Amino acid sequence: MAERVRVSDLDFVYISYAEPNKEQNWADLKNKVPWAKRVDGVVGFDSAHKAAADIAETDFFISVDGDNIIDEKFLLQTLDWSKTDKKAVHRWRANNNINGLVYGNGGLVGWDKETVKEMKTHENAETEENQLDFCWGVPHENLHNCYSKTVINASEQQAFVAGYREGVKMSTDKGRPIPAEDFQKVWPNNLRILSTWCTVGADVENGKYAMLGARMGCFNTVIESNNEHFKIRDLDNMELYYKDQSPTDIDTDLLMYGNSLRQQLDMPIAEYDEDESRFYRFVMPPHINKGVQDREY
Repeated sequence: MAERVRVSDLDFVYISYAEPNKEQNWADLKNKVPWAKRVDGVVGFDSAHKAAADIAETDFFISVDGDNIIDEKFLLQTLDWSKTDKKAVHRWRANNNINGLVYGNGGLVGWDKETVKEMKTHENAETEENQLDFCWGVPHENLHNCYSKTVINASEQQAFVAGYREGVKMSTDKGRPIPAEDFQKVWPNNLRILSTWCTVGADVENGKYAMLGARMGCFNTVIESNNEHFKIRDLDNMELYYKDQSPTDIDTDLLMYGNSLRQQLDMPIAEYDEDESRFYRFVMPPHINKGVQDREY
């Protein structure tokens, strides 16, 4: 591959599974990126990305999640391989439509085909830390710019599962649960992200389900750790878990788990109502993009 490549010359692969808004988002992507390809319904995160690599015709390709809506400005960018490691996973930030967070979760991702074919993560992982996410076993370039919105509130279940998965991941250290007695040693930025997931979103449709999911994910990983946090790698298991746990009184459940996290972990979360959630997002500093390959930190 040349030292410089236009993003618009790369293959885009849409990876969808059971997202309730996946067809709507696919239509949006095809309107913006007519050459986009699609992988749908492949079980397992590792396997789905390998399927994406198989159909991509460019050595480096962009993956778009089934709950993601891209910003067309991304198509105007040019990548310079003297600035970042082409073999590494390139992860750009996304704006979360429930809590306003802007970080790597749910964002656009650039992949080297050979890296994807050689990696072993999630359902194909050979080590404990690689079962939860790509980031521990595959070299990453975590990038500053935001080029998409992750829309995770099309149903109560979608919001809950998204929150639960982040609640688990933000409560681990390199894929391993953080013991309750060591919780205050969690990386400060992860704690900020986790606390926001647990607190903000009451004003958004199904936002409370994302908040509850994050609280339960943290609780079940840190306080009542039973080594079942690996279930988040299996979306079918997460669907069954949601149906088993399906809350009947969302406000009561939020308060119960909130009290447990505050009491047992001294976790800085609040019981924001709709107006307070709306105000929190309003006063969040706006994210300002820099260079397309500028690193996150």
